[in-house]
Amino acid sequence: MNSLIIQKTDSTPEISFLQKGEIKITGRSLPEDVHKFYDPLIDWVKNLAVEKVKVDLKLEYLNTASTKKLLNLLVALDENSNIDTIDVRWYYEFDDIDMEDLGGIYDDELIKIKIQLIEGIDLF
Repeated sequence: MNSLIIQKTDSTPEISFLQKGEIKITGRSLPEDVHKFYDPLIDWVKNLAVEKVKVDLKLEYLNTASTKKLLNLLVALDENSNIDTIDVRWYYEFDDIDMEDLGGIYDDELIKIKIQLIEGIDLF
């Protein structure tokens, strides 16, 4: 399995999925075709074969379709039987209550994954 690196665009986040179990998604997510963008990412995490995964999510904005796909990606990680430990750091800007709430909702939906909410100033 190879690492997966995708440069950010105006409508898609930067993706850094390393085969050693380090996953980063950074930027804005409002792709024209959410399935085309996220389905390969979901397939990648389903096939990841490491014991420990670290995830950094620094998302400035998610459209509705992206919120669903991001949850699907996290569920796929959560259900991957190869992985024992998954640490997710969910970064959100100081006054972005919607993004903070979304991280909390995802945390409630997942079993193995525990999301650490990290408030910051000028993250993007």
